[in-house]
Amino acid sequence: MHRDYLGDSYDAVKRMWQQIFEEWAPLYADPQFVPVDLWEDFTRMTRIPVMTEDLPSRFSLFNDPHTGIRLPRQTNQKEGLSHVTIETILRQLRIEGTQCVITFDQSHYRLSGFPIDKQHRVKMRELSKGGFFSFYYVSHAPFLFAFPSADLMEEARALLTHAGIPNGRFRDL
Repeated sequence: MHRDYLGDSYDAVKRMWQQIFEEWAPLYADPQFVPVDLWEDFTRMTRIPVMTEDLPSRFSLFNDPHTGIRLPRQTNQKEGLSHVTIETILRQLRIEGTQCVITFDQSHYRLSGFPIDKQHRVKMRELSKGGFFSFYYVSHAPFLFAFPSADLMEEARALLTHAGIPNGRFRDL
């Protein structure tokens, strides 16, 4: 999250995720990707509070890096405000009570030799190797949805389609 982008159309999509997941497993933003001086404004805009130690028994985590998710096994690519790694998402999925991890992912490595759909599948495949499940929401603001179980993935997908998101917006492994 970057102050210059606060309030853009991507934030409207984030607010929609919060509204859809509110009763099922409320969203909490990982503070690693939201600078402290933006916490209040970010939460006001998206309605997603920044994660603290007091989490409910069922919750979802939200990663909001500036750019997105690093391709797996790229040793020269670090994690920071701009990018999150698959390893971080795997760690988050193992936190007790986590129902879903949603990650903004507008990363597109042009020099990788892979079109964007294949890059998405590489990331989902890496999660699958870890025993987890995922799909992409494909739009101008793409997001990876990852889950600790297939049942939770189907519950979340049902919530999203019930909210009116067409199945054609989802990219599966």
